[in-house]
Amino acid sequence: MEKVEIASPLKKLSMGVSCIDGLLMGGLESGIITEIYGEGGSGKTNLAMLFSISCIRQGKRVIYIDTEGVSSERLSQISAGTEKLSDNLILYRVNSLEDQEMAIMRCERLVERYGNVGLIAIDSFTEYFRLEKTSDAAARIAGFQKQLSHLTRIILKFNIPALIINQVYQDVDSGDLQPFGGYVINHAMKSILEVRKVENGKRRLVVMKHRSIAEGQYTDFRIVSYGISCEA
Repeated sequence: MEKVEIASPLKKLSMGVSCIDGLLMGGLESGIITEIYGEGGSGKTNLAMLFSISCIRQGKRVIYIDTEGVSSERLSQISAGTEKLSDNLILYRVNSLEDQEMAIMRCERLVERYGNVGLIAIDSFTEYFRLEKTSDAAARIAGFQKQLSHLTRIILKFNIPALIINQVYQDVDSGDLQPFGGYVINHAMKSILEVRKVENGKRRLVVMKHRSIAEGQYTDFRIVSYGISCEA
């Protein structure tokens, strides 16, 4: 059995947007995985990109595992003025579940190599699990657990935050939108946030699970050209 050394505490990763940082009491916690889920077009990827850009502006690198094709145009738009973005954004575009697993496995080596990785983001974690044609629920659960276990091990070892984006499905009984992966993913998360579309084009970020923030706390924002804008 390999002994894992736990790194010394680090500050939270802020976004640099007052309403988001205020809701999260400073930002994303190190050593845990934060999940952001919501319906299509709600702004999940915008949040992931903004946390990534903020991390780079703070002098760190970001490992970004992309399963859906991040818009380079949007990334350029909201990262204007960020120096050495391409040097500090380690972007993996994965095309299968196997690619995704390999990318996660590589993260430990990359963190050790660069020494200043401040965030691991996966957008979206469940895309290829969702597209799998297998009817073997046990195999899918095992896949979730394997990837999440490895990711958790890395972020605990190096005391950095991880952020995963998740998709939703409509529960046939309640009609509510639920994050894909159910209990297995929920159990592995210490922080879960939902992005909702609300009136007049606004978005609402709601705390669904957190070890130090009350469930149901929220903040409203709008998606704008330069990123997001807080709403009173």
